[in-house]
Amino acid sequence: MKTAIIISILLIIFGSAGYYVYIRAIQAFSGTFATSIPVLILYILLISSFFLGKIIEQYSIDFLSNSLVKIGSIYLGLFLYAFLFVVFFDFIRLINYIIPFFPATVTADYQKTKLIIGIFSITFISLIFLNGYFNAQTPKVNKLDITINKSKASFDTLHIVAVSDIHLGTMVNKTKIKRLIYIINELNPDLVIIAGDIIDDNIKVVKHFKLVEYFKKLKPKYGVYSCPGNHEYISRAYKDFDYFEKNGIHMLKDTAELIDNKFYIIGRDDIQGKSIAGKERKSLEELTKDIDFNLPVFLLDHQPYNLEKTAEHAVDFQFSGHTHKGQIWPFNYLTGLIFEKDFGYLKKGNTHFYITSGYGTAVIPIRVGSNSEIVSIKATSKN
Repeated sequence: MKTAIIISILLIIFGSAGYYVYIRAIQAFSGTFATSIPVLILYILLISSFFLGKIIEQYSIDFLSNSLVKIGSIYLGLFLYAFLFVVFFDFIRLINYIIPFFPATVTADYQKTKLIIGIFSITFISLIFLNGYFNAQTPKVNKLDITINKSKASFDTLHIVAVSDIHLGTMVNKTKIKRLIYIINELNPDLVIIAGDIIDDNIKVVKHFKLVEYFKKLKPKYGVYSCPGNHEYISRAYKDFDYFEKNGIHMLKDTAELIDNKFYIIGRDDIQGKSIAGKERKSLEELTKDIDFNLPVFLLDHQPYNLEKTAEHAVDFQFSGHTHKGQIWPFNYLTGLIFEKDFGYLKKGNTHFYITSGYGTAVIPIRVGSNSEIVSIKATSKN
C-alpha cells in the first residue's frame, strides 16, 4: 500500500511537470507541426517509455525493454533541462509582470519572441545533453597520493585503483564495463577497491548480459574488494553475493579481512540495507575490535556519512561514493548540502578520505558538472 501511494504521488508530480512543459512548448511553437496530435502522441510515448521499459524488464529482458529504457533515459535527461528552461523563462516573465523591463523588440511580436526562445532552448538543451553524454562516456583517471604511518606497515608503496557507482545495467552496458576493465588493467594496480553500487536497479539485466563476468579479467596482486551499496539492495543483488565472488569480486558486508598479513580492508554494509533487508549494520567498534591497528587499515563505506566517526578510529583511508557529485547540475548543490564532503579528498585527524563522483550514471546517461571517474591511489608507508 505504501509503495503504491509513493508511486502514485511520483506519477502525479511527473505527469504535472510533463503537462506544464508541453503547454509551454505548444505556446512557443503555436501554428506549427509541433502542436499536432501526432507530436502529442510521440511526446507521451517518449515521456513514458522509461517506465514502460522498466515494467516490461521485470518480465522479459529483450530488444523492446532495452530500447524503451534507453530511449526513455535519454528523453528524461532532455526533459529535465526542458523543465528547468521553462521554469527559468517563466520566472523572468513573472519579474517582468511585476517590474516591466522587456524592450519593445520583445513585446512587439510576442509570438515570434516565444518561437525564437523555443528554438534557442531546444538547441541549447541538445548541446548540454551532448556535452553531458560525452562526460559520462569518457572517464577521467584522477591521482591521489596518501601517506600511511603505521609501525607494522611492510610495504613501501601500495598502488590502489578505486572505483564506485558503476551502475551496471541497460545504460552502463558491455561497452562501458569493457572500458573500465581496460583502464584498470592499464594502470596495473596491486589492489582494486569498489565502494558499492556495482549494479544499477535490476540484477536480472546484469546476469542476462553477463556484465559482472568482465571483472574476471582483473588480476591485481591482492584482489578486488567491494562493499555493498544501496543499489545492491534496490536491485536485490544482496541476496546473491556469491555471484560476485564467482566473478572475482570479494564482497565485504560488515566484514574485516586481513590481506596477506600486510593490511586490513573493512567493508561496511550500506546504511540503507536495514530498510530492505531488515538488519542493522554493525558499528565501527564491532568491526574493528579484533583489528591490529599497527597495520594499515582501509575502509569501504558506500555513503559518506558521519566521517568524524571513522576519524575517531585509527583507520588510514576511507573510500566512498554514492553522491555522484550530483551527476547532473544543479543537483550538485543538493549533494553539497547533504554531505560534509560530496566529492574529492579530505583529511580528518590521521584519516584520509576520498569521495568519488563514480564511474557510471543513474537513470539519465549524462554528467553535467561532474565527470565519470576512476581513482589511482599511491599509498606510501612512512616507515
